[in-house]
Amino acid sequence: MKGKPICKLVAALLVLCLWVTLLSACDRKKMLDYYSEKENYVDATGTVVHIKYNEDETALYLGFSDLSYNFDDTCFKIVGENLRIVCEKGIDNKLKLGDQIKFTSAPRYFGDGYVMPIVAIHVNGECLLDFEAGYTNLLDWLK
Repeated sequence: MKGKPICKLVAALLVLCLWVTLLSACDRKKMLDYYSEKENYVDATGTVVHIKYNEDETALYLGFSDLSYNFDDTCFKIVGENLRIVCEKGIDNKLKLGDQIKFTSAPRYFGDGYVMPIVAIHVNGECLLDFEAGYTNLLDWLK
């Protein structure tokens, strides 16, 4: 008799895990659909107020003030192959706090803790990542 409540708890946890997995897959599809549409991307400028890599250095996070476009947030990231490209082009030495840069991203926000991806970036007039490469690399990363 004591085992039955535990079985019900395990079954409930399995249903919850399945539900979370399905929601996550739906959100991922929505994100991929959104980022697949080139017309969702906008060019913007902003003043860099935050530069930080994540712990395993697989993402570079940038925060901006004085954005020229009204994004859902002021935090952005560069990930995957796009991060490799900008690092090879010396972003660590070229990008400084207070710089005003030009970049391309899509303005939609996908929930708490979400950070919008940068798919093109120009620092001091130099292109460190062009849109076509950045767009393609982001879609590959999302898949």
